[in-house]
Amino acid sequence: MGMNLVGVVDAATFDASQPCGRRAAERLQDCDTIVLLGAGGRAAWEAVKAREGGRVGDARHDYHPIDAWSLALAEQAAARLRALGCEVVVVLPDEQRPMNFRQLAEQVGFGTISPVIGHLLHPVFGPWLSLRTALLVRGRPFGSRPPAPLLDFEPCGGCPQPCRAACPSETYRQPGTPDLLACARHRLGGGCVTGCDTLRACPLGAQHRYAPDEEAFRHAYSLFRTRRWLGDGMWRFVPKRFRQG
Repeated sequence: MGMNLVGVVDAATFDASQPCGRRAAERLQDCDTIVLLGAGGRAAWEAVKAREGGRVGDARHDYHPIDAWSLALAEQAAARLRALGCEVVVVLPDEQRPMNFRQLAEQVGFGTISPVIGHLLHPVFGPWLSLRTALLVRGRPFGSRPPAPLLDFEPCGGCPQPCRAACPSETYRQPGTPDLLACARHRLGGGCVTGCDTLRACPLGAQHRYAPDEEAFRHAYSLFRTRRWLGDGMWRFVPKRFRQG
């Protein structure tokens, strides 16, 4: 159904690496298991288009078909687990105090967080994946699942890092410490309208790059989130000429 990445880890192990406010046990008392659902490549978009009748409309604030599809599949999975007698809480990656989905993805074996650009990189899909939902489960329907990080997967070590040079806003001029405000200023000024040149330049998983319509939709939607982030207290750092819309 398009959700082609599934990973499981013991909740206590993940929580031991997380700060207060970001732990699974704070969302579900006595949480035992975390199931992470993700989508790599173009499979998710095709599933969403099928759900939408063959075509996804233009991105707008009140239209979130990818999120709706993700939540629907997560609730289906949660219902099956509840039928086994497990208590389940569905967690989304854009909540007010979100869990660290990237670190969770590393622990379940989805890939490695790039030390250069901070994006999660999958061995097959490269940067072309998204982390959709997590299921917090009281019980161990899959048995005990210790972390399974890809310890031998280091894609950026010998790479010439074309991703850094490709970014027009120099967001990644300091490896590992992206200047997100520089990215936000550039995008609010009308730059990078249809996609991210940094992700496009990554040689890993290039054959799984999002189709143009999907890439443009996701990028427009991420701009909504950028504006929301700035509206939560960062606007004062953005020059007035970048505050249109």
